[in-house]
Amino acid sequence: MTTPKKIWSMLSGRDTQPAEADGVETQGEDLKFTIRKYRTRDRDAVLAIAAESFAGVCLDENIEKAFGPVGADWREHKKDSVDYDLINSPSDTLVAVADGEVVGFVCNRIYHSRSLGHVANLAVATRHQGKGVGKALMQATFAHFRRIGLQYARIETLEQNERGQKFYPSLGFQEIGRQIFYFTKL
Repeated sequence: MTTPKKIWSMLSGRDTQPAEADGVETQGEDLKFTIRKYRTRDRDAVLAIAAESFAGVCLDENIEKAFGPVGADWREHKKDSVDYDLINSPSDTLVAVADGEVVGFVCNRIYHSRSLGHVANLAVATRHQGKGVGKALMQATFAHFRRIGLQYARIETLEQNERGQKFYPSLGFQEIGRQIFYFTKL
């Protein structure tokens, strides 16, 4: 498997291997895929993954369960949130591609004044979860953060996301606090 440092050096064009144009091929559990920078043409696939993969672990879904639909379906709100990052931080977004199909993505926000990279959205298509795609995306993200001089990374999840609560600490994240979300109808 390609190392995170090697992944980002290739993605950032600092490696002379032919892979730099198409990303870096890596091997997960029973899946060969490539990690590369996001391209505008990936948008529809990324948004489709966002709509399918956040079921059961999305704040907007919790609101909808408690209050009914608030405007559009919760999946549309989630897609809007991801689209915001695709528009505002495309150079800090990575995708995983298997057999020509986007199978995962990570959107990041950069806060240079705090030396902080914020992982805003990480998702893998449900049929490819558990195959190492998320881990490879996170390793490439960490390499990107280091390459641009950041010292810290942040991610958050809901308490009901048991998978995330196991996955993120396995990458070195430590829980530092819990936040309570409130909502009311006016």
